[in-house]
Amino acid sequence: MRKLFSCIGIMGLLGAFLTGCSMGPEQMKSVPIEDPAKVETLHEITKDAMKNYFDVDVNDGVERKLEGFESYVLVDVPTESYLYRNNVIKATMESKPQEGQIASYGASLNPETNELTGAIVVTYSEAQPQDLTVEQQQEIAMNFIKEKNLVANPDSLIFEGIEKGMSNKQYSGLKFKNGDDVLLVSVSLQTGKVTHFEFVEVIEPVEPAETPAK
Repeated sequence: MRKLFSCIGIMGLLGAFLTGCSMGPEQMKSVPIEDPAKVETLHEITKDAMKNYFDVDVNDGVERKLEGFESYVLVDVPTESYLYRNNVIKATMESKPQEGQIASYGASLNPETNELTGAIVVTYSEAQPQDLTVEQQQEIAMNFIKEKNLVANPDSLIFEGIEKGMSNKQYSGLKFKNGDDVLLVSVSLQTGKVTHFEFVEVIEPVEPAETPAK
């Protein structure tokens, strides 16, 4: 049976608004990227993504801690084999953000091609969440998917509902599928805008064999 690993690269490492993760820590690991030039290259792609997808400029003079990671997912339990799934860039304010400031942002990228596979931006706000219905959230997400050309044929996407593991009072995570392809989109309930998207691989892990009954 195929299993969706829902503790995804950006959100698993950025941890800006997640309430939890469906996988144990032993099923995912990250290794810091030690090469500053590589981190900077990935950061430039990330900054472009912030403009292209969320219309924000992170060159705003705010000091943020920049980090890069190689993200791995456990795919074979008996041999403890991991898949090098993506590179993750995250930039986070270490001081308390002010209203409207970008508290953190990040991106996940293909480790071989540097192609963007997801992006996230977290803007600090104390605004009260809007009472958006699931239908309204779905419409916001679909409009974003179409406007930003995230998939070749948006009408082929099937909405599978709200992902509780990536939702809380401020954000709502929506799951879309197209065959085996999964696209997660997060809508801010405070602003009514998309603040995160990510393409997620469906991986079939090898589980330990069951002990035969005596």
